[in-house]
Parts: sequence; structure tokens; C-alpha cells
Amino acid sequence: MATNHLPGRRKPVATMLKLEEFRGLKEELSEWRIQGQQDTGILGFVRGLRLSARLIYAIRHHLSFSGYEVDWGHLLTQEGDYCSPECDIIIHKQGYVRQWNGNHDPVMNFKFISCQDAVAVISCKSSIASVDKTYTKAMGPYVNKVFLFAECCEPRAVKRLKKSALTAGYEGFWYLYACDKTMQCTVDENEWINFLDVLKKLVDAHSRRTP
Repeated sequence: MATNHLPGRRKPVATMLKLEEFRGLKEELSEWRIQGQQDTGILGFVRGLRLSARLIYAIRHHLSFSGYEVDWGHLLTQEGDYCSPECDIIIHKQGYVRQWNGNHDPVMNFKFISCQDAVAVISCKSSIASVDKTYTKAMGPYVNKVFLFAECCEPRAVKRLKKSALTAGYEGFWYLYACDKTMQCTVDENEWINFLDVLKKLVDAHSRRTP
């Protein structure tokens, strides 16, 4: 699969470092996408788990000085009576209500977090052609900020998806790479930079408002 990187100025060292996770993830998932088309690859469901897990690692690194945590899990109402839909990624204040994992060599790390401590949720999609308008409504009682991040979409769909995401109540839409039907792919690293910058500004603003 051919990949074209959009031209741009030389990036600072700090920027190059924080994009390492995205570059490695793009190479890994795009290769598995090709294999999947040949019925010899990883299931889309598994790629989706890999996408959200690697994004969690990348965001944890990016926000490591903020004092906030990044996890997979559910949000609970203030009283603890109700539970949100699954949240691929939750950015939240330190602490949690309950953690599910194994006692030895855990294969999952799933947390139940009070909605009072949530800053934002990121919904992850393996491939996207249209925006899910129901998710933001379902998350409304739990968190105000919901982001949408996809592994892949068609290049010509990017502007439409960004507009649709905002209309549906998301804070925005970002993607790892774009591929047309012939698997000619385009990577725009400014997309990744903007995504991380928006998250950092959000966390910084939240920390200033929170005692």
C-alpha cells in the first residue's frame, strides 16, 4: 500500500517524539487492513481494540505532566445508580470507583469512574463512513466533551465527517490515515498534532477551573 505524507516544515524534536506512537500505529494497522482484505488478517474488532489501547498509551504520555489519567471503562452517575455506554477512552481526574482486571497477568484494565471526575471521552472507530449520532446523546448525562477518532476513512469524506461530527455534538473528528478504494493512503501528521493539542488545552482549562 502506498502512503503519501502531506508536505510541511521540519517538525521540532518534541513534536517528533510525541508522534512516534501515531506513526507506529499507522504502519501496524494499515498493514493489517490490507491483510484483512485478503481474508488473512486481524478482525476489525481486534484492530479497534488495538487502536484505542495504543491511543490511550499515546495520550497518557502526552498528558503525563497534567496529573490526569487516561483509561478504558464506564462512567457512573454521581449517585452511582446508572452506568454509561462503554467509553473507549476516558480522560479523568485521578482515582476511580472500581477497577476490573485479573489478579495475575491481567488481560484487561477496565475502570468505573465517577462522571464528576471525567473531563472527556473519546469514541474510537476502526473505519468510518458516517457519524454515529446516538452516542453523544447517550453520553449526555455523564460528560460534556465527546471526541471522535477513527483509524481510517476515505480522503474525500474527511470534510463531511468533520462537519457531521460537530453537528452530532462531538467536539471534533480526527483520523489516523485516509485511504481510497485502491488503498492509496494519505497521512496528515498535522491531524495528529492538532488532536493532541486540543486535548492538552482541554485538560489545562479543566485544571484551572478545578480546585
